[in-house]
Amino acid sequence: MVSFTQFVRPETPARGIISERDLDIIEAILRYRFSPTSELVRLVGGNHVVTMRRLRRLWEASLINRFAFPGIRNHSEFVYYLDRRQTLELLVERQRLPELHGQMEDEVRMNREADYAGAAVRGQHMKLGFLRHSLMISRMHFMLEMSARPTTFSVELADWRQGAELRGHKVKVPEIVSRRVEGTNEYRWDEHNYRKFRLPVEPDTMFSLRFADNRVSHFCYEADRGSMPMADMLKKFRAYYHFIKRQQKHKEAFGVHPIRAVLVETTDEPRARKLMELAQHPAVIGEGHRSALFWFAISPLFADQPEGEGHSYYLDQPQQLFNPIWALPDGSMHRLGDAENIPSGTRP
Repeated sequence: MVSFTQFVRPETPARGIISERDLDIIEAILRYRFSPTSELVRLVGGNHVVTMRRLRRLWEASLINRFAFPGIRNHSEFVYYLDRRQTLELLVERQRLPELHGQMEDEVRMNREADYAGAAVRGQHMKLGFLRHSLMISRMHFMLEMSARPTTFSVELADWRQGAELRGHKVKVPEIVSRRVEGTNEYRWDEHNYRKFRLPVEPDTMFSLRFADNRVSHFCYEADRGSMPMADMLKKFRAYYHFIKRQQKHKEAFGVHPIRAVLVETTDEPRARKLMELAQHPAVIGEGHRSALFWFAISPLFADQPEGEGHSYYLDQPQQLFNPIWALPDGSMHRLGDAENIPSGTRP
């Protein structure tokens, strides 16, 4: 049975010295925005029991906050985040940060105003949906960072961006109109360049990988929870295609070139197949064209628990992210480290 005290801070928390491990924990939470216990203990390293004890103490001292997704019989593991400026000031004071940045302060303030810990208790579905989406991003970050550690895999996470630094970009796209081909049941999609409208291009994350041959590949990543209607996904794909392939606005907006792929992680195979069809739709890439810009994978590849194990596979095998699990609309399978769009697997 869950103890209620797990959700209520003591009125007078125990006093103690802030250790280097405590600072490591806070830094990891800042870097990840939202981080579940199972990821944090691996990111920080050392003895798991000690880390979990320090997490509890930091929460009791209000230096970090936490929530758990409600369940029928039990709640999920705790997920940690920052919601106090005092915590950031501590990192500066202990020389873990050179200075406070406006983006950090804004995120901490918004977390405090959103009261995610309270939202989880109250079952506020909109906020819970945002948090589950955020944890998909956190899981991708975790797998990349853990795979890039020297003893794990021969790849370096050269850059990681998310949040405000990727927002605010738009692209002008021409209006499209479908027309039936005379005498058939087929339709063509025509673009009207004299009428254009703006679509947002705001990746959930953007990251760069440096491989053993010193080659650097840049990726955008979209975490799809399956809740966005297909009409909106079509607009999203169309915006990406025009932004990256047709107009190459990513060079100025993000300062990188070329974009290797837009990675889309989605809920299951039926949803993935629908999205793969959508990515090749003439309304996205134009009539008679083909594109290898969009790569797709499904969340169960990372989150499922192998038989006889008590936690998700990705926690101990993060490098599976680099297996040929990314499907293109033509059915070919690829690795993140593939230099060219040459099939590295078989058609599903």
